[in-house]
Amino acid sequence: MTIKAVVMAGGKGTRLRPITYSIPKPVVPIAGKPCMLYLLDSYYSAGIKDVIVTTGYKFSSLITSIIENRHDDQTILFSVEKEPAGTAGSVKLVSNFIDDTFIVGSGDILSDFNISEILEFHKNMGAKITVVLTEVEDPRQFGIVELENNKIVRFLEKPDKDQTFSHIANTGIYIIEPEIMEYIKKIPYDFAKDLFPELMKQNVDIYGYMGKGVWLDTGRPNDLIIANQIMVEKYGKSYSEDFISGKNIIMDMIGLQKTRINRCYTGMGIKAGNNVTMTSSAVYSNAVLGDNVEITNSLLMENVTVKSGTKIKNSVIMRNCIIGEDSEILDSIIAPDMDLMGKSRIYNVSLASKIIED
Repeated sequence: MTIKAVVMAGGKGTRLRPITYSIPKPVVPIAGKPCMLYLLDSYYSAGIKDVIVTTGYKFSSLITSIIENRHDDQTILFSVEKEPAGTAGSVKLVSNFIDDTFIVGSGDILSDFNISEILEFHKNMGAKITVVLTEVEDPRQFGIVELENNKIVRFLEKPDKDQTFSHIANTGIYIIEPEIMEYIKKIPYDFAKDLFPELMKQNVDIYGYMGKGVWLDTGRPNDLIIANQIMVEKYGKSYSEDFISGKNIIMDMIGLQKTRINRCYTGMGIKAGNNVTMTSSAVYSNAVLGDNVEITNSLLMENVTVKSGTKIKNSVIMRNCIIGEDSEILDSIIAPDMDLMGKSRIYNVSLASKIIED
């Protein structure tokens, strides 16, 4: 059996604006890798090397990023949608390339599950479709399910608080047999809103499996910061040195000899001055940090310059920004290529200089 994978990566990531004005959500970096690469890597670890990516928004930059980061022996076919086809509809459009069991996942969600175990469950159950599930604190942004004997007997998409009957959520990862595609008669068509109710109506069993591993909807800027922290904790190296503590992923120490680093990802070619502190943050390649800079619970993308005396907390600074000296940025997003004057005070705002659409 040759299992193929489909990755849905066509969304605009509207909740992440202004970040997604310039970069598609599936390739927003998390602990040094595009978000979507964690899903592709989990497929690869399960022996799945044939992948179809459905995309639309900013497809050219997404394709470039995935090709540059994929495994050499991983074959990826891209399907570019002119108009949104819906989650199930996008898979239907590529169904001619699928002739056996396949797996579907969302490229814009951080997912790092053990796929082999999920495939084994699907096979053992003799299932036509298996939905991978996880437990969440607040289910209002997800589809929730009720399980009985490994089968989904009730499903509700994005329930109101008084409608919540479960904290078990649909992760957007499905194992599917090709015949399920026959139930999709039109486009656009959605898995949760359209296909699942139709399958239940037709008495087709939908199996549910509680996934093992990391899963996080990175739909809001703070979720990106949390995602970086989670993956640093999972894949980082433990340090216990004068300036470095906790688990970290440090790609290049040359410019960070006297920098205090605690539970961070740091990229290549960073240059830091004296008395610089990074805590629970991700600082990407070629950042330049002046003296007495503090970065806390934040994300700094490539080529950011932060001048002396500046404090950044709970914020996302996108690539090529320059932050002037003695500034303070709190709970904010700074869009690419912005140059902020010294002594700036930015609190709880999103600064976007321009909108770039494909």
